[in-house]
Amino acid sequence: MWQQAGEQVRALDHPLGELARDWRDDMHRFEAVSGVGPMVALTAIAVFADVHRFGSAKRVASYAGLVPSTYQSGTADRHGHITKRGAAELRTMLCEAAHHARRPSHPLNPLNPYFSKLCARRGYKIAIVAVAHRLCRLLYALLRDGAEFQPARLGVEDGPFTQTITRHFRLTPKSAGRLTSV
Repeated sequence: MWQQAGEQVRALDHPLGELARDWRDDMHRFEAVSGVGPMVALTAIAVFADVHRFGSAKRVASYAGLVPSTYQSGTADRHGHITKRGAAELRTMLCEAAHHARRPSHPLNPLNPYFSKLCARRGYKIAIVAVAHRLCRLLYALLRDGAEFQPARLGVEDGPFTQTITRHFRLTPKSAGRLTSV
């Protein structure tokens, strides 16, 4: 049984290798983006297969389920959690790639300032999803246009980035006016 499974895997490897040659240029363009490795690149290529089926990058993000759900009634317009509809594999891979954006130690990580500001304002999990959303739109645009990744076009700071430690202080009832470290 193991031998038969091995033979089936070898039989599938050859056609997959031929298909991978067709997408090699796109993979290399995707891998230039910080946090995107071969698995994320191949998953994105598999999901976006025909880029012309999507009208815009917003629709790609919606297909990946990385947009907030909307509750509308009359004049009230509220947004909730992400929809999680569509390609769960792509959403998972993009969130994993977004975790890489939190590391400022990598010299070519232009998404770190965006992540850091958003994390300070809204929290870690929301920042991860926002970076994944941005990565989804970015990868779609790279595939649609056949362009190379240019960090300057992201609208964030250029590196190298340095890691800083921020200490928050607050007044506590016990201190009666003295500052204490949290």
